[in-house]
Amino acid sequence: MALCDYLISEDIAGYDCDNPMVKGAKANGLIINKADINMSGVTYDANNPFKITALPLNTDKTAYDIVQGGKTPYTGTQQELQEGTYQNTITNTVQFVILNHGNSTAQQIFALMNGEFVVVLQNNNNTYQVFGLEAGLRASAMVRELYNDDTLAGWLVTMTEENAAKGNLFIDAALYETLKGE
Repeated sequence: MALCDYLISEDIAGYDCDNPMVKGAKANGLIINKADINMSGVTYDANNPFKITALPLNTDKTAYDIVQGGKTPYTGTQQELQEGTYQNTITNTVQFVILNHGNSTAQQIFALMNGEFVVVLQNNNNTYQVFGLEAGLRASAMVRELYNDDTLAGWLVTMTEENAAKGNLFIDAALYETLKGE
């Protein structure tokens, strides 16, 4: 079945007893400059257009760790349907706090303010979700409040990808580990 058939191809269970949903994400993820991805080499599973099978980086480029501590890492990360005139899309939002302040962090803050990124997060049900691959994640809000108890005076960063056609993209654990090692 082609992706654009817009036909359901299997039962939609309200609950999967063998693989139940678990809210939240693990603390460790990856952030990649979108320009560092060899987009012509990105491939998808022939039977599942939402599963990425190859996500190659350009020569001498790397995926960087993004770590979010606390009991609820990446609070504010969400996906939302955007109604369109001819086709609906997804808006992906990834939110994290930078609890560091100094010269090297200032450089990273500047890059986040102006760049385009892809983020991979491991959900608590052990799926690896990719945000930003289609339209790129860009900073949509960055706030540093000196007396904020939640952020401990760190930067609360909100990155948004608008108009993602598929929206729900995933990789497997092996590809995640490959990216992490590059």
